[in-house]
Amino acid sequence: MPDDAPAPTERGWVGVIVALLLFLVLPPWLRWVAPVTSSLLLLLPALGAMMVVGWWAGGSVVLAAVWLGVGAAAVVLPVPHSAFDGLQRGWAVLVAASFGLACIAGRTQSLIGRALTAVGISAAVAMSLIIASPGGVGRVQRTAQTEFAGRVARMVSEVDSSFASAEWKEQAKASPRMAEFGTAVQQQLRSFPEAAAEYVMVAPALLALESIVALALAWALYHRWSRARLGPPLGRVRDFRFSDHLVWGVVLGLVMLVVPLAAWIRYAGVNLLVFFGALYALRGFGVLWWFVAPSRLTVALMVLLGVVLAPVAVPALVALTVGLGVGDTWLDWRNRARPTIQSSE
Repeated sequence: MPDDAPAPTERGWVGVIVALLLFLVLPPWLRWVAPVTSSLLLLLPALGAMMVVGWWAGGSVVLAAVWLGVGAAAVVLPVPHSAFDGLQRGWAVLVAASFGLACIAGRTQSLIGRALTAVGISAAVAMSLIIASPGGVGRVQRTAQTEFAGRVARMVSEVDSSFASAEWKEQAKASPRMAEFGTAVQQQLRSFPEAAAEYVMVAPALLALESIVALALAWALYHRWSRARLGPPLGRVRDFRFSDHLVWGVVLGLVMLVVPLAAWIRYAGVNLLVFFGALYALRGFGVLWWFVAPSRLTVALMVLLGVVLAPVAVPALVALTVGLGVGDTWLDWRNRARPTIQSSE
């Protein structure tokens, strides 16, 4: 297909808009979990970089100029108000630039391959800059710990204020179960500051995953606005796969975690397991979706059941999908014939 051919739009805008809204709306609700609190900070510079690469491939110079300006404004404005804010913006620029280079150098590579390349380059450059900077890794770690501790403190304060309101007190007085629920939630929140300190350990892996999601959304938006092709459109979740060689990332993570080594190596192993575990969980979910081929009613019932039985259903689903994803490396489930039930005469 020539580079100036229109991008396929057979899947339209609905799925992209829903995914975009989830990506933009979710961090405020989970603001102490998302490493980059402003999703647009990752999305807009990446989209600007893609538009520049698209212009290089024969696309519109107007789109490239406009979106490059929008991406630059997202990074520069408003002025960073904290050291952590500056780190977020620096990472956003690194990811966008690295993905642009990956698109130029690897035109036959899949989106996930380019995204992994971009995140890997960004991580290597960021680590080099951190090591060379005054204070090194320790200063960045303290900055992250301060940031996440502040997020948790604000969240706990907001929840405490809600439980101290007159409306809640009236509801708790009318329903003893509501009062018990409020007490349980407040007690649980008391353990969050300690959890935040542990969360910093896996923040690099979550940052990499958040960046890949942003690149995927920017890729989908790009191919609905620009006529210059950078590669194939986003595939369906049921078809999601990546290089089987990445299973060595899981193996390396396990070795780094199990073998008695320096603490920082164990932290690196944990991050490898979280990162590749999430990728293999998504791959395994694609295998499960391919195998079950559920109807919309079945999906709705599964979501409802998952909400009701979340404490049990979520860990079980994660374990199942990770197992299916890793097993797909050798068994290649989706290239096997789907079993069918034949009726006996």
